[in-house]
Amino acid sequence: MPVDVAITASPGQGGTVTARRAGGLRDMALVVAPSRVGVKAALQHLAKAVNIAFQTDFGENYLESVYQAAIVRRGEVHIVHREYFGFGEGWFSQFGRLIRSLQLSLEGPDPASPEGQKQIAEKGPSTIRGILNLVGRKFDLVSEYEDRVPAYVEQMFDRLEASGIIVGWDRNDWEIWTTQIGLDIRIAPKDEVTAGVADQLEEAPV
Repeated sequence: MPVDVAITASPGQGGTVTARRAGGLRDMALVVAPSRVGVKAALQHLAKAVNIAFQTDFGENYLESVYQAAIVRRGEVHIVHREYFGFGEGWFSQFGRLIRSLQLSLEGPDPASPEGQKQIAEKGPSTIRGILNLVGRKFDLVSEYEDRVPAYVEQMFDRLEASGIIVGWDRNDWEIWTTQIGLDIRIAPKDEVTAGVADQLEEAPV
């Protein structure tokens, strides 16, 4: 008599254990090298990998606690800070971001960072300390969270590549920076990488 064998999910989890779930997403192998899949596909794969990292703790640094999601816009990956999620790209949206940034600064020092949020939660809001910290950050007198963000992003992609979720990751192919208002992260291929991909397309046989 034939016998069927099934693998049960771990406690607290329902549904069938699929190969993707059992493999821990390590079989995805999203190619993020623009030279191999083109700029558009590489950007889409990077954004997908970021969202996976935020949902499964692959980031393991000070990103998941303050950033909401990644999307592709105008040839860049935009990783949106949760305090500014829902704002658009127009002038009024930028003004709204500025107002929200000032409101946060009145709550305490560096309120958009994980350290600042933790300090405010433990010690309570402090408008004076928040204003002094804002002045110090803008005059480069104290360390800013946004200065460390590009390194955190690179570390996240390193872990994603080591886990097999992405392949072809090269720090030298990408520019990573934060916006002046809103602390959103921007990721875009360097100019020489984009030019190289364009040259490949021109040289490709029709």
